[in-house]
Amino acid sequence: MIGQRRKRSGRVLKNPRFPIDSIEPVKSTRTPEALERQVQRIHALLERPDAEVTWNDHIPDPDNPSQLRQLDVTIREHGKFTIIECRVWRKAQGVKWIEELMGRRESLHADTVIAVSDAGFTRGARKKAEKHGVLLRDLYKLTPEEIATWGHKLALTIYYYEYSDLTLSLGFTEESISKLDMAVLKAQLQSHPILQSAFNAAERNLDSLNLLARGDRRVIGFGISLRPEAIELGGRSVVEIKFEGKAKLIERPIPSHSVVAYGEPKLTAARRDATVEKFVLGQTSIVHMGNKVDVEVDLSGVQLPPFSRARFFRVKGAEKVEHERFAIVNHQSEWPTGASLDVELYTLEP
Repeated sequence: MIGQRRKRSGRVLKNPRFPIDSIEPVKSTRTPEALERQVQRIHALLERPDAEVTWNDHIPDPDNPSQLRQLDVTIREHGKFTIIECRVWRKAQGVKWIEELMGRRESLHADTVIAVSDAGFTRGARKKAEKHGVLLRDLYKLTPEEIATWGHKLALTIYYYEYSDLTLSLGFTEESISKLDMAVLKAQLQSHPILQSAFNAAERNLDSLNLLARGDRRVIGFGISLRPEAIELGGRSVVEIKFEGKAKLIERPIPSHSVVAYGEPKLTAARRDATVEKFVLGQTSIVHMGNKVDVEVDLSGVQLPPFSRARFFRVKGAEKVEHERFAIVNHQSEWPTGASLDVELYTLEP
């Protein structure tokens, strides 16, 4: 910590509003990688706990060990080696791909090969696969009536702090403030870690109030003070940071847009291995296998008000579920384009 606490003088920067810009949220689309990762998550639930299920695996070619072969998903269990290959395609997969996978199974000395197609398989491909031991899996989209019969839908809710009336006050010594390079300071405040530190401290302060547990959705005023170490802005050391404003915990349900059943093409949805509930937030989805679930929240598509960021998530259903995994991926910047906050500069008196 730097020195003792000193009083603020009345000297502040005129016209102190600085825009804090950022990258726009990226809209997520269906990609081969998304399907591969989803299949990996599904099989991580389906296989025994000691099975090793790997996405984007690379193994040495048995005939040329210096050459690595890329595989979409692999399963290793009790000395058995399974290859899973996935296809995102507009048309059903045909015989040619099945024959390619037969060759890959033999070439890489795999015990089993599984073909996953999000567009299904032709009749010829199904016959070829059945005769030569290639396992087929597809994703069947449930109808609204089937979803109602399934009855395992979960409600996903995102909670975030929405900030307003924010002021970031930066304290400098009398000698330093007169020598600040204002152009550099303004540029640095577009993305400086000092902003992250201020918001982190504010969140800790708000978390301590247990707003979520209490169901408190009021606008809450806050004020924090920090004594930074070795932080420079505008070429001068910052001695003190004050951050104040208002915040409100906002609750936003994330609706699901579809439910698909993963399994053998010939099986009905009710008899398939796993079910995937997909939500209107990037590639966010919940994989179900009985009462076990794998939850992955994709923040690449999140759009929140300026100076807001996701803080909590809640998954709730009619029946109790066992969370095998809960992950948050693709975090986005907290600084949407056009957002701004007030920045005051002040001197510290001895």
